[in-house]
Amino acid sequence: MKYELLYIIPATKTDEEVAKAKDEVTALIAKYGEECVRDESLGKKKLAYPIEGVRYGHYVLACFASAPDQVQAFDEELRHSNDVLRHMITSAIDGAEKKKVELVEYEVPDTTRKRRPAKKDAAPKKKEMTEEEAKKKTEDASVTDEQLEKKLDKILESDIDKA
Repeated sequence: MKYELLYIIPATKTDEEVAKAKDEVTALIAKYGEECVRDESLGKKKLAYPIEGVRYGHYVLACFASAPDQVQAFDEELRHSNDVLRHMITSAIDGAEKKKVELVEYEVPDTTRKRRPAKKDAAPKKKEMTEEEAKKKTEDASVTDEQLEKKLDKILESDIDKA
């Protein structure tokens, strides 16, 4: 089965130490896996939050094939490595070893800026009625007490007939 490994090497290390750490991880992949298809450095980026006092790291992406039980052992050994700050192993999709990967720099959200208030006039305005239309509507809607009693009697009689 194919897997992807993304790991971070602390930026406090020199270029030679970063290359040595990459070689050690590649050797671990060879130890626990069948083959390392991709070993690509994605560059030095700022971390979203400091890890062990480190604010920057060298990101490296590796694709390899291995048996699932071997991946667990590889993950455990990589967890104890002092050269790797963080790592993540996932199942690779088809063609992952050839896809272009680009990391974007983390941007801290600006919490000091106030939010804009919601617009009060967001709802569409209703058309206002003229006085004549309002009078006509109230005249049509008004019902006398006698008319109301007749309607209620009619409804109640129909309910009794159904029962």
